[in-house]
Amino acid sequence: MFLRTAVVAEPGETRRRIGSALNDVESISTNLPSVDAVLELLDRRSLDLVVLDESLLPGASDDVIKALRGRADPPSVVVTGLESDHQRRVALVAAGCLAVIPSSVDEEAFHNCFLAVAERHLTEANASLREVPDTDYTLAEYATASPRMRKFLRSARRAAMGDSTILVVGETGVGKGLLARSLHNESSRGGPFVPVSCAALTPTLVESQLFGHEKGAYTGANRDRRGYFELAHRGTLFLDEIGELPIHLQAKLLAVLEEREVQPLGSEERVTVDVRFMAATNRDLEKEVANGRFREDLYYRVAVMRLQIPSLRERQEDIPEIAQSYVDHYRAAARSDVTSISKAAMRCLTAYPWPGNIRELANVVERAVIMGTHAEVQVVDLPLAVQGYSDPNAVSSLPSEWSRLPWRTVRQRVLDETERRYLSEVLGESGGKIRKAAERAGMAPRSFAEKMRKHGISKEQFRPASGRKP
Repeated sequence: MFLRTAVVAEPGETRRRIGSALNDVESISTNLPSVDAVLELLDRRSLDLVVLDESLLPGASDDVIKALRGRADPPSVVVTGLESDHQRRVALVAAGCLAVIPSSVDEEAFHNCFLAVAERHLTEANASLREVPDTDYTLAEYATASPRMRKFLRSARRAAMGDSTILVVGETGVGKGLLARSLHNESSRGGPFVPVSCAALTPTLVESQLFGHEKGAYTGANRDRRGYFELAHRGTLFLDEIGELPIHLQAKLLAVLEEREVQPLGSEERVTVDVRFMAATNRDLEKEVANGRFREDLYYRVAVMRLQIPSLRERQEDIPEIAQSYVDHYRAAARSDVTSISKAAMRCLTAYPWPGNIRELANVVERAVIMGTHAEVQVVDLPLAVQGYSDPNAVSSLPSEWSRLPWRTVRQRVLDETERRYLSEVLGESGGKIRKAAERAGMAPRSFAEKMRKHGISKEQFRPASGRKP
């Protein structure tokens, strides 16, 4: 990421040294005559760094620093030129100044200080981009007993080491985004991983979101905005669902990938970006090309390295370990007593074809852990569609402690358990919507809600969540 910097210094040796140091840390700098000009610029655009020469600071310099740092998106502030006034230096730091650099330091020390400032800012920026879990996930954590998956991981490791564009393909729910993050983490790139879903981009603003814009580029653009390409500088930009990208923007994306430059909307200047590009899709892009919905030249540019993740039904050997990892993950979050999966339930999980892949398995196990009342996930804890893959010749055993209870108690427990599971199943199919679930059950919403309260069922329990194992 380039540092957007404003410099307030008199023309001469100090400004020269500042400019030379900023060039070393890849900064886009603007020279301004005063602090007031900086504050006025901050009303229009965001800045990463403000460098102030002490000779141009007003008397109440700590108030100036507070004004700069008090912005909604505050820049880091560096002051140069102070020599022996230790009290003023302390006041500046207390007001929020990141560094105070004496003019007497030699050229190398001066440069190193700005390098440290840039690295600190980059570290903070990278942390702010980590909006999803498993930030440190690597390919080594893909535990697998499947020969097909092992072969795929060998190819993925080779792809991670280079810097070529990667296209990740596979069915919905196989974990394409997690794989892209793992590839980035195993690469030599120290910049951020920036994931973007093309399907989630605002149709009218997609060009601005990808490439950025200048203030006034269109109605509502009241300040400059960096695009995702610039945010991913020295890192990886991952475009998920690239098949959803509008055809009129595909030519511009191709140009950026070939020239490594972006031109923000409303700007006459181009910005050089150092970005590794990855994309993913569950579409057949070759068919999209044949149907005129995806540019052929862009397809060949993004598919330099093509990695196709095996579906879950193609790696059934891995289902037991993956399912158990989700049990471990969700039981802690739900404070559940469920610790494992029964053999009969595991047979169902292994035989089921999993059209929704890893994502569907995670949701099934999460619900079973939340709603289960025994130490093991039972067949009846699974959705009816998954239960249908049980062995019809197998006898489902009752929990061992039930044999020591009176029949009346066992009968009531069976009735309660059946009612609870029925309510849960209907709620799951209705996405947690009580009115819709009540209609399916042929009940009044109030009666349905009362039965939910009786069994401690909450509609929020049926919202999907992400898990751990790929």
